[in-house]
Amino acid sequence: MFSRYKRAVEAAISRLPVKNGVVDIDSIWVETSLPYDLIQEILSRGDLVLPENVERINMKSAIQTGGSGGKKAKKRRRNKVRH
Repeated sequence: MFSRYKRAVEAAISRLPVKNGVVDIDSIWVETSLPYDLIQEILSRGDLVLPENVERINMKSAIQTGGSGGKKAKKRRRNKVRH
């Protein structure tokens, strides 16, 4: 069963855009719709066959961290109603 997921990730990587030899883990997640933890496990094993144009996979996720670097959004103040 695990080998099927591995093949799906390998096929997805070959279809993804590569920027300076790097593929983001978020784009793999979007392309495959596999659980993020499963993708991390597949990539951490080290037996993944990467295409020639892919040098590495960026494991830092913008989706899992909230996308804005972990900063909380500021609350908007409501204007007081004057009568």
